[in-house]
Amino acid sequence: MIAPGFLLTMSSLSDRKLNEDFRVGFDGGLQLPYDIDVNTTGVTLAQLKKKLAALYHPYFKTSPDIGLHVKERRYWVDVRGLVHKPGRYLVEPNASLDQVIALAGGTIKETPPQFARIQKGEKLFVIDLNQYYGVGEDQPQIVGWYGGELVFLQKEYSGSLGGRSPSSPYRLPIYVLGEVRKPGEHPLKPGSDFVDSLTQADGFTEQANLDHIELIRRTNGRKRIYEFSWNQFQRAPALVQGDVILVHAVRQSKSEIKVQIAAILVSILTSAAIVYELNRTNNLNR
Repeated sequence: MIAPGFLLTMSSLSDRKLNEDFRVGFDGGLQLPYDIDVNTTGVTLAQLKKKLAALYHPYFKTSPDIGLHVKERRYWVDVRGLVHKPGRYLVEPNASLDQVIALAGGTIKETPPQFARIQKGEKLFVIDLNQYYGVGEDQPQIVGWYGGELVFLQKEYSGSLGGRSPSSPYRLPIYVLGEVRKPGEHPLKPGSDFVDSLTQADGFTEQANLDHIELIRRTNGRKRIYEFSWNQFQRAPALVQGDVILVHAVRQSKSEIKVQIAAILVSILTSAAIVYELNRTNNLNR
């Protein structure tokens, strides 16, 4: 199967533009010449080659001769949480957890993480880092990377350890990341919405771009991203287990951001006061 991070070499005698190397994206997407975008999720090399021949057929007078092979087998892994350089990194298939953490600049010494959460498709693994780095203890092993994993380094963990699937009693949390005061995982409480989740994360930092918020969701191995601003949060779909809320940063001055956040807080307080007054009036009229 083609995996996120694979480097593919494409060749064609008919068109030099197709004689290049192309990297599969974190979400399985492959961007090719002539604005061809292909989703490689769950596709073999032979199936992808057949799909490319069909997609490029309109650009050739005859059936295109397209060669395709895997030049490099490395995998995209997204490392977040208590590390110095969170981001996506290419890792070897048998890389250890500490090697992956090292790629992200290592853990933050001032607030060292105690657990690593690893989301592998429909499986969730939680590793106790004290045990992992312990001398003479049985160290939990990660059997290979497959591309598209999310590794989240965190301080605390309230569940039990081990691999679980979404069908088990354990409920996946949601993740609030980026420019919030307390980034990390938060429980998805019954009836809670987008605003409740940001409240659990103690609200925005001064660097938050309130016009660039994303809700990232994976369903059956496919990623979907909803983009909206804080003023349009009603457009956000109802939260489900495993959702990721990402608040992007801006390059505004701190004073501009403070004014923006203050205006939103005033709006929220005003709305709350109106609701309170309406309820009080209704109670008096009964």
